[in-house]
Amino acid sequence: MKLLLLAWLAGLLGFGLLVAGVALISVPAAYIVAGLCLLAWSRLVDRAAAAQRAPGKGG
Repeated sequence: MKLLLLAWLAGLLGFGLLVAGVALISVPAAYIVAGLCLLAWSRLVDRAAAAQRAPGKGG
């Protein structure tokens, strides 16, 4: 449980630092990077949720 929480915090910190770094270069580029990262994250979470709901294969 503790590792899961640390993974979430590390992911949030990494996302924030990435967007902040890009914002130092260009604010519109930071919005684009943030949007792409959030789309990728939602796809990853959706696939993980679908894998948990899928019935077990094999016997």
